[in-house]
Amino acid sequence: MHRVLEALSRKAVVGHRGFPRRRPENTIASFVAAVEAGADIIEMDVWKTADDVVVVIHDGAVTAPDGVLKVKEARWRELSGYRVDGEPIPTLEGALQAVAGRAGVFVEVKDPEAAGLVGDVLRRVGAASWTAVISFHEEALVPLKGLVPLGLIYAKPPGRIADARRLGLDLVLPHHRLATARAVDFAHRMGLKVVAWTVNDGRTMEGLWSRGVDGIASDDVELAVSVRNKFNR
Repeated sequence: MHRVLEALSRKAVVGHRGFPRRRPENTIASFVAAVEAGADIIEMDVWKTADDVVVVIHDGAVTAPDGVLKVKEARWRELSGYRVDGEPIPTLEGALQAVAGRAGVFVEVKDPEAAGLVGDVLRRVGAASWTAVISFHEEALVPLKGLVPLGLIYAKPPGRIADARRLGLDLVLPHHRLATARAVDFAHRMGLKVVAWTVNDGRTMEGLWSRGVDGIASDDVELAVSVRNKFNR
């Protein structure tokens, strides 16, 4: 079984952008901290630069001395000089090499135009067996069918379970308020895993595990692992 799907089959803790409660989000330091804290899956956000380098960063722009620099319009050499709370912006290739299969990875594609390049990186690094690709955008997922497990993210009702089923995807990632017991059951009947995001308090985590979700994404990996372990005893 694929590493990510196997992790979800036994209740997975997803480090949301790594472990941002400990280290700056979407940095190699944050991903390593999440692995060391016991995350089963690490989530990272990606965009592509003007010279087709896939970089790990949540927003599509950085603050530059003379204004805002859009990632899509910047070259990697220029972008690599910026820091996130002192940590460098990583490439997807560098981030995957740092995780090195010690956990599964969710690559969230923010820019659908980056989808093909993401596939190239996964093949080059040899990460397809332990990486899944997720996105709010259908068009970012379709080109990668057959390479890795795929998941559709959403935050508004009524949700997108039927769309995920229609597209032949593997999982859905609803905002935690949409992960009701009825919705989780429906997704499971459609053959889809369910990962709820982003949850940082224990009581909400407990409620979600009780409803049958397969994974919970959190900024606080240590808390999420502790709560999850109570349900796996």
